[in-house]
Amino acid sequence: MKYKVNILPTAWEDLKRIEDYYLLEVGVDTALKVSNHILDILERLEDNPESGSFTHGEWLNERGYRLVICEKQVAIYKVIGDEIFVYHIADTRSDYVKLFKRSEDFSE
Repeated sequence: MKYKVNILPTAWEDLKRIEDYYLLEVGVDTALKVSNHILDILERLEDNPESGSFTHGEWLNERGYRLVICEKQVAIYKVIGDEIFVYHIADTRSDYVKLFKRSEDFSE
């Protein structure tokens, strides 16, 4: 069974920021290579939604989030039914758990 991968607006914004960074620092070829690599890895989740790892944050794991590593970035997603929702794409060195806690604070 194939799962549908939904990249949420927040993750698209993250991807755009990553692409802009590489565009300014290295050039257009590298920017496109990095963003295409991330999108390729996310596409693979269609066939293997559980292939991602648990996150480094217990808070996220308790809520069913998983991650896939895309070289220097990490994509955080959740499987709901037969769909995958990608919430954020962040630098592996960042405290990506705060991205979720901050957004949950606003929704309460």
